[in-house]
Amino acid sequence: MVCEDSIPTACGTTARCVLDTGHYLEGDFPSARRFIVRTKAESDLKFEIYLDNRHAPGTSLRLEVSEPSCSEKELYDSAGVDIFQAAGDDGIIAMPIHTVLPGDHLVELSSDAYCSYFLRFSLTETAI
Repeated sequence: MVCEDSIPTACGTTARCVLDTGHYLEGDFPSARRFIVRTKAESDLKFEIYLDNRHAPGTSLRLEVSEPSCSEKELYDSAGVDIFQAAGDDGIIAMPIHTVLPGDHLVELSSDAYCSYFLRFSLTETAI
C-alpha cells in the first residue's frame, strides 16, 4: 500500500495513510513511520511484521498506538532484544495492542535494524 498522504491527527503530528486489515505496508529500516488504524469499538489489534533482507538486527523495535484523544498510548517495545532472533526462522514478530476507544488511532513504528519489512494487522472488536 502506498503511504504518502498527509493526514493531520489529534496528536499534533501527521500520519501518512490509513491502514486497514485488507492491506499491508512495506518499507525499510532503519526508519520511522506514522499511519492510522480505525476501530469502531474497543479492540484487540494484532500487528505482525515480517522482517526480510536482514543485514543488521539492531536492538530496538517500537510500535506505539495512541487512543484517538492521544492522551493514552499502548506500546510494544523490543527492549534491547536482537529483533532478528526474536523473529525466529519465519521472520515474523507479533505485537498485540489493546485499544479502548473507537476512532482513528495514530500508530508510530520505528526500528534501528537494517532490513526490509512488511506490516499487516488484524483486529477483534469487543462486543458491547
